[in-house]
Amino acid sequence: MKPTGASVYDTTASTFDRYRSLPSGVVESIRSAIWTEARLPEQARVLDLGAGTGRIGKAFLAAGDFYVGVDSSLGMLQEFSAKPEFRQSQTSFLVQAEGRQLPFKNASFDLILLMRVLSAANSREMLEECRRVLRPGGIVAVGHARGPESGVDAQLKRQLMTILEAMQVPWHQPRESRRQALGWLESASVRHSHREAASWKVTTSAEEFLSRHRTGARFAALPLSIQEEALARLRAWAETNFGSVNAGFEEHHSFDLDIFEF
Repeated sequence: MKPTGASVYDTTASTFDRYRSLPSGVVESIRSAIWTEARLPEQARVLDLGAGTGRIGKAFLAAGDFYVGVDSSLGMLQEFSAKPEFRQSQTSFLVQAEGRQLPFKNASFDLILLMRVLSAANSREMLEECRRVLRPGGIVAVGHARGPESGVDAQLKRQLMTILEAMQVPWHQPRESRRQALGWLESASVRHSHREAASWKVTTSAEEFLSRHRTGARFAALPLSIQEEALARLRAWAETNFGSVNAGFEEHHSFDLDIFEF
């Protein structure tokens, strides 16, 4: 891993898995769905862009793939490298780099994973770099977890955005950024398919969202006074609308894949 400077994600790396882990079997289903849908060689060369702590990548390590995990955060990669799955792998590597300037030759990979990274603003340069390092006929697999639009998390995300706008805090629109990126990938690809890789039920609460959101990298980068004020307003809103921040609600979640062939 070659350091390229500090990342906002470094401060949240140690708590990332605690708040954002996926249920058992989900990551294995993600890899299986990609291999079922895509035309890939048995020993595919895999680039995981935004690899983080390896919560998705560990399935590819376990399968023995030639795997390269890239992230801008050294803290995230240190968490990844400490995991037994990585230590036991003989065909896996981690690289600290920016997605807009990848340190790889043209046409180096058969498969590029973009798992929950397209919500970032200005992703076009990153996508063009992906095209450069992807071999002709290669696959880009985009994935994200999805909950119900009327669910607790979805309502709280929308309300938090309203609160930040009222506080005149600049905040990007992650859903719009993702929509634009998917549109560009579809227009440039020769084939596109969409499928649900896994689904599960969770019991969640506003309190869980509030605790988790404190560890979100973009939110954690805001001044502490703004964080505290925004979360206090959100807590008050949740108390009014849900009766209690500790009230539990069962929701159906899924992990969706968009697979593009180039």
